[in-house]
Amino acid sequence: MKKFIIGTIVSVLLLTLAVGIQQGLLFAKPLPYDDEQLGLDTQITIHLSHVVAENTPKGQAASKFAELVEEKTNGKVKVHVYPNSSLFNDKNEFQALQNGEVEMIIPTFSKMTSYIPNWQVLDLPYLFNTDDEVHEVLTGSIGEQLLSELKPFHIKGLGFWHNGFKHLTSVDQPIHTFEDLKGLRIRTMPSETLEKQFEAVGATPIPTSFSEVFTDLESNTIDAQENTASNIYSKGFYKVQKHMTLSKHGILGYAVLINDKFWKYLPSEIQKQIMEAMKETTDWQFEQAIEMNEDDLQKLKQQDNFEIYTMSNKERQRFKEKLAPVYDFYRNNVQENDALSEIEKIVSP
Repeated sequence: MKKFIIGTIVSVLLLTLAVGIQQGLLFAKPLPYDDEQLGLDTQITIHLSHVVAENTPKGQAASKFAELVEEKTNGKVKVHVYPNSSLFNDKNEFQALQNGEVEMIIPTFSKMTSYIPNWQVLDLPYLFNTDDEVHEVLTGSIGEQLLSELKPFHIKGLGFWHNGFKHLTSVDQPIHTFEDLKGLRIRTMPSETLEKQFEAVGATPIPTSFSEVFTDLESNTIDAQENTASNIYSKGFYKVQKHMTLSKHGILGYAVLINDKFWKYLPSEIQKQIMEAMKETTDWQFEQAIEMNEDDLQKLKQQDNFEIYTMSNKERQRFKEKLAPVYDFYRNNVQENDALSEIEKIVSP
């Protein structure tokens, strides 16, 4: 009986061995290495949060930047973009960046003025006349000087992006002259200079988050707001307002920021490639912003029950003169360097 059991076990083992050899399971070669997985254990991920729609100058630039970073680093760096305040909103994104909860954000420079008051120079009304002037200032030595003021916050500024010139929109009352702004509640970003701008014409500035503008307009919590054509169209502000005035009284732009601790962790070669991607994106983005604002303005002109008025050059000059005290406020209460005088050397009178 004992010999029978041993013989059975040996037979089973021999049978198993034979089947294994036949099926190629025994002594099989290892699976070929999947080269697509090469470097995944060292791949660097950047989470980039912003608050506007993907089909805006900033939204498209963020996607373009992500593509270029992956391309220039040969896939070693992957940028995940989170638009429309899906990760953080404009009230908490800077704190999240400082805390390392996100690696990159793209706030409006106006929202940064509570941290860096001197950035209010870019909020001064009628400071710029053309997109070319804006490009020269934001991508040149003046832009570098402004970005260097981020150092105390342990944040590195990679560059500035441009959305375009701002215009005025209102719910019920058309705005043809600056006198028409008197008494209106106007949404603004949290910048003292922007608040002084509307106070100078007798309006009441109401700083609120960008994500709340549509609801505030719809509920008549505010009477008017300022923005670019691309934002007005992409966020559907025209659906809850009746009037738009092409005033071109200021610019809307963004600072591309990265957590400094994270930045210093990156190898120098990766840093160089990211900066190359940033420069290429910035040049592309300026052209896209101009084109997109023109296209979206044409779309706005096609909307029913939405009147668009072009402010005359004469009225714009009156508006500019009325807002002259805002420059005095900036020089007397904010200015810490010669950024304004340097900008005035570039812009045409």
